[in-house]
Amino acid sequence: MSADTQTIYDVGMHTGKDTQYYLDKGFRVVAVEAHPELVEQNRLKFQSSIEANLLHIVPCAVAKTEGTIPFYVFPGKEDWGTLDAEYAQRNIARGREYYTVDVRAVSFASILARHGIPYYLKIDIEGADILCVEALHRFSDRPKYLSMETHISSFEASFEALAHMFALGYRRFKLVNQAMNHLRFCPNPPLEGRYVNAHFDQEMSGPFGEESPGAWHDVEYTVKDMERVIRQQRRFQPEGSLYRYSPLYERMARRLGLEPIGWYDLHATF
Repeated sequence: MSADTQTIYDVGMHTGKDTQYYLDKGFRVVAVEAHPELVEQNRLKFQSSIEANLLHIVPCAVAKTEGTIPFYVFPGKEDWGTLDAEYAQRNIARGREYYTVDVRAVSFASILARHGIPYYLKIDIEGADILCVEALHRFSDRPKYLSMETHISSFEASFEALAHMFALGYRRFKLVNQAMNHLRFCPNPPLEGRYVNAHFDQEMSGPFGEESPGAWHDVEYTVKDMERVIRQQRRFQPEGSLYRYSPLYERMARRLGLEPIGWYDLHATF
């Protein structure tokens, strides 16, 4: 199965902002979303793209086994929706209201087998991202570009994702702070697809491929960069020792040009 250079996967479609950006760039999109209400909203929003066969929405949760599974929904924070009970409990412990809804669960390998290997695979599905990377081991071809949200609160989880990517043949990486999305701009002339005068926010994954911000680095540099980021950032997370000082850190970061508190995507290519 060869990679389709005209297709992007948006795994974790949410409200469709990334999907719209990829469509505007001139790519076909396969979007995966588990939240039933978001699926219906996006079907209406993107009706013309769906009818033109430019977008296919896969309404499911990515899981280890197929069937039906409870999906945790956090009203007002729909991007926190997850099937991972441990991940959900972390948000519940912070006092967040939630409810569960039963959704269809499928393996990511079955989605790849049906829709093909994309040019770029964007993954942001709270708590289940690694399942998508693991599924690639079953195929001989790889997406040219891959990104997934990485967990800055855990060395083990971040290094697991990087190790899988390296085993899949990826050799160049970068960590991108998503809290800086509002500072990103698309180059003109473009390096990926068509030029788009996009305005990114923190609900988006931002530029991809050769337009993603920062330099590519080898795996050794990336391991050290992960260690640095995790040490620095997790202190200011809700469970961190310096959480009470996070507003002060944010003000200092803006003034001194430091990285703000945020979440990171790990990008990879060959």
